[in-house]
Amino acid sequence: MDNNIIWLASYPKSGNTWFRSFLTALLNDGEIDINKMDTDGIFSDKGYIETILDLSSDDLRPTEFESFRKIAFGYRAQELKKEAFIKIHDAYTFDRWNALPLIPNAGSRIAIYLVRNPLDVVLSLANHTGLTIDETIDKYLNSEEGAFVKKWKIGQQYYQLLGTWAMHASSWMQQKEIPVHIIRYEDMKSNPFQTFKLAVDKMQLNYSDDAIINAIEATDFKKLKNQEENKGFKEKQLASSAFFFKGETGRWKKELTNEQIQKIMTVNESMMKRLGYWEETINQLNN
Repeated sequence: MDNNIIWLASYPKSGNTWFRSFLTALLNDGEIDINKMDTDGIFSDKGYIETILDLSSDDLRPTEFESFRKIAFGYRAQELKKEAFIKIHDAYTFDRWNALPLIPNAGSRIAIYLVRNPLDVVLSLANHTGLTIDETIDKYLNSEEGAFVKKWKIGQQYYQLLGTWAMHASSWMQQKEIPVHIIRYEDMKSNPFQTFKLAVDKMQLNYSDDAIINAIEATDFKKLKNQEENKGFKEKQLASSAFFFKGETGRWKKELTNEQIQKIMTVNESMMKRLGYWEETINQLNN
């Protein structure tokens, strides 16, 4: 079996859609339609079980769903003749009964783990969900039980267990089954060519520097936002004012209170330090 599965893993609102847009442009000579991403769906999609195994996922208990999903991805991995880019928001978790990973490693080449300062994540996620900032902190970034699509029998996706922001990052960075390459959203913004080029090399894709530059230019945030404004974006939540909202770094310095900042820091300290977000936060609070 060839290792053709490339996981595009992230906590929500950390640059996953931007990175998938870049890949789409890279694979299509600089062309990008945000509603026709040239990637291969999301791990939480119920369709993998229903299409590959011909089962009705809504009839399955959660433990059954998780087992059958691994089987379905095993079949898919065997059939792949080229790279498949799978988006995933799930933390890297384990079956409570047999302690095996819930995310299949068979056929996996690498996981690209996209990470963003949680103080900016909370602002983007609040817009995405329609919750207040404090509700978003309590329900997602600081919640060990935080999950997307909690009512898993509604809609096309199975719920995605997140945990706290720090737990999510730690789960992917510490697992040993799939090689991981970490990309900070802030580096995608400040140093795009080197950041995207290194990711392309890590994924073992063969593209020229010019092709990478063209893909970066095609997926400038303003261009993606203009596409959404002109023809909508199917991944936008109804509660959200826009999916491509602001795309900035450092908004938290003006938009979060000291209490909100400290609340996120208290729960996510270890990973904020490890990923380089702690010192800037301390300096901001001391100013």
